Amino acid sequence: MKRLHTLQTRPALAALAAALSLSACSLSPKVTPPAVYDLGPAPATTGAGGALGWRIADVAAPPWLADEGIAYRLAYQQAQRQEHYRDSLWAAPPAALLTQRLREQLANVSACPGVPAGLLAVNLDEFEQVFSQPGSSVAVLRVHATLWPAGGAPALQRHWRVERPAAPDAAGAVRAMSLAVDDWLPQLGAWLTSGCAAR
Repeated sequence: MKRLHTLQTRPALAALAAALSLSACSLSPKVTPPAVYDLGPAPATTGAGGALGWRIADVAAPPWLADEGIAYRLAYQQAQRQEHYRDSLWAAPPAALLTQRLREQLANVSACPGVPAGLLAVNLDEFEQVFSQPGSSVAVLRVHATLWPAGGAPALQRHWRVERPAAPDAAGAVRAMSLAVDDWLPQLGAWLTSGCAAR
């Protein structure tokens, strides 16, 4: 009789174990995937587009800008420490996003007529949100560009620092950084075309 009772209880125990397993799964915390951002649509331009007037090297960046983290710095608290938002990421490392934007936008910049294409190299030096105090921040884009003209002429170089006010969160950092990039690109284009006279 005891043997029969044991056989009868096994299906019930199995059903109870399955129910407990399903219950445990439903009670476990759900992991929210991070929000992923890029620089958004490129601004409209009046140029006709076409072949690039310059050969554009991939944008170079230091190791601390080599991943997809959205960086910020609490300058009022510990200016030497760079932090990253936990639940938000760039879609690619900042240098890759900037390379793509450069190649999109410089196709609409007039090249130097009759002059072979030079090589443009851009270094990304700073790409982060900086808090001067709690709730007050700016997105900081700092770059320098070097243009090596074809034919062995001396290289030209220029540095830029662009700041835009940012809301104090990851989405605000992204919006402000996108504006900073799109404000800087026309300045780069103007510098490139002004270099035509020097060549």
